[in-house]
Amino acid sequence: MRNSIHQRKRVSLIGMHLDRASPVALPQQIAAQMRDGILRGTLPAGTQFLGSREIARELGCSRMVVLSAWEILYAEGYLESMPRGGVSVATVHRNAAVPPPVPVDTSHIAGPISQRWQSLIGFTYDTNWESDFSPGAPDISTFPFGEWARLLRQTSQQPDKHECLDLSAAGLSELRREIAGFLGAVRGLVCMPEQIVVTSGTSSALDLCSRMILDHGDEVWVEEPGFVEAQWSLTAAGAKLVPVPVDGKGLCVAEGIRRAPHAKLIVVTPSHQYPLGISMGLERRLELLDWANRNDVWIIEDDYNSEFRHQDSMIASLKSLDREQRVIYLGTFSKIMMPSLRLGYIVAPERFVEIFTRGRARIDVHSSGVGQRALAEFMRQGHLLRHLRRMRKIYAERQQALMTAITSYLPNDLSVAPCATGLHLVALFSDRLKARMTDTKAARLLKAAGLHVQPLSQNHLEIPIYSGLVLGYGRLKAEDAPRLIAKMAKILGAAKK
Repeated sequence: MRNSIHQRKRVSLIGMHLDRASPVALPQQIAAQMRDGILRGTLPAGTQFLGSREIARELGCSRMVVLSAWEILYAEGYLESMPRGGVSVATVHRNAAVPPPVPVDTSHIAGPISQRWQSLIGFTYDTNWESDFSPGAPDISTFPFGEWARLLRQTSQQPDKHECLDLSAAGLSELRREIAGFLGAVRGLVCMPEQIVVTSGTSSALDLCSRMILDHGDEVWVEEPGFVEAQWSLTAAGAKLVPVPVDGKGLCVAEGIRRAPHAKLIVVTPSHQYPLGISMGLERRLELLDWANRNDVWIIEDDYNSEFRHQDSMIASLKSLDREQRVIYLGTFSKIMMPSLRLGYIVAPERFVEIFTRGRARIDVHSSGVGQRALAEFMRQGHLLRHLRRMRKIYAERQQALMTAITSYLPNDLSVAPCATGLHLVALFSDRLKARMTDTKAARLLKAAGLHVQPLSQNHLEIPIYSGLVLGYGRLKAEDAPRLIAKMAKILGAAKK
């Protein structure tokens, strides 16, 4: 009997849904859902739970959040400590009134899906794609659709028979050659076409890399705050996410080593960190590469929006410093052309190219051959570089207009700094504004008034370090910035009354 108790399987809480937009604090949400399970009998007396660190990683929150939830349940008598450490469910009278659960919308979760996918599907994340302030949306109004349509017609009317029947999973050779040339010209990244695997975008590339590199339970460093959609792919592959703070110099490598010295993979956005917009300094980059080399760790570099630099100086990619072939570089055409194109690429170390190609063939064979051929011609004829040069100028003007408007209308509430790259800015809350409201409350107030913005806090896995708003300007017309920010100032100013 004694042995059976110690060998009892410890319970995970990975299927639990946490609503970060809710006014109910995370510890109270966890406590409420555990309390409900205990009273309903789904968590019977004697049930033992995984350690607080493991549960925190599963739920994507800090360990302190989990410990705070447990303290609530300890005080109420629902949990008890085990003699040799750990937490278990105490004996509870089931005739007690069941308190109302924290409102969680699970109507969209149906069917016998895994707990891991329940947690992913149930995760709420505001993308605000249709907003003037969407941080990831490019402006397609000036895209050369005439040239693109002509090339699509030519490709469809005169298809290559080999490509119709047996296109390589690595992608069309002509497109891989054009991508290599493009990266050399735009990013200063020297690579061979044979190092490139064409994908269906960054999400597809990250999903492929995660599934092929990671085993269930492998630890992965992710930036804190960071790109939530990248976290989804990693979680779907069974990874344990380890949030590593980002400061003014980028990813804090020393803290990552302290938190997860046996990590298998690191995912970073070094040239233009999302969402803070910080560029990782050279010292940090070399520190990261050195540690990865010495500890057999792989690095995925998401070169997020780095084509849109607003200054003359180019921020070199991490891959360009990689001498030991540790970095896997991801790029996409979604922002520089259009999101619906669904074409991107991986620049991989030579040892990975054949493996990724075989893996791609097992998952979805290859991307559209017609789209690849048209894109190769579009690049070869110079249309992409011309469009990119035009959009750099437009986006730089929009960034400046947004910053000027914020400085004019909200000088005491929001602070912004220019980013050399990208399609968004982060407006950090002043202490004065933080004393009046959270960024999630501000986002709700603004949305109710027709201004749809993202709260910075939704990009945190742990208790938010930063409070602010993520403001995209890809779709924002420069002449509209003063009017919209003036409206924002009026709404936030009125909220203090």
